[in-house]
Amino acid sequence: MAIYEYDAEMKSLIYQFKGCYDIALSEVFLNTFKRELYLLYKGYMVIPAPSYHTEDLKREFNHVIEIFSSLHLPIERLITKTDNIKQSSLKKSERTSISKHLKMSNIEMVKNKKVLLVDDIHTTGSTIQACINLIKPGQPKDIKVLVVAKTKDDKQHIRNNA
Repeated sequence: MAIYEYDAEMKSLIYQFKGCYDIALSEVFLNTFKRELYLLYKGYMVIPAPSYHTEDLKREFNHVIEIFSSLHLPIERLITKTDNIKQSSLKKSERTSISKHLKMSNIEMVKNKKVLLVDDIHTTGSTIQACINLIKPGQPKDIKVLVVAKTKDDKQHIRNNA
């Protein structure tokens, strides 16, 4: 499920937060829906889609964790990015190979657990699908996906920025 459509306004806001290191913006993404999202995903373990560790160090925070920590659900960084590959710099056809740059650790932690996989932006779905493929062998009870924004081609948004 996506909360917002990835339009020009959302693109600018995410860039300000993530690209300009404006950590104060972390609260704005979920604030309106925080209570509903908490109730919807209560009992879930949050697994953030990974960013490369040097990007987190440069930014001094992990943008996905900062956004979703406001839900007050347990967050486990079980998936890591092994190379500094940016999906935004790849062609659509190249994005499907993202799985070779991701690694799962402590897979036993998801056994019989409800997992909420989270990310900031969903464009092609390659990262989310690669993460799901890494999580499934751990036999979770359930896997749900929640992203801040998704490109316009999908109609499944909580809020539509028309």
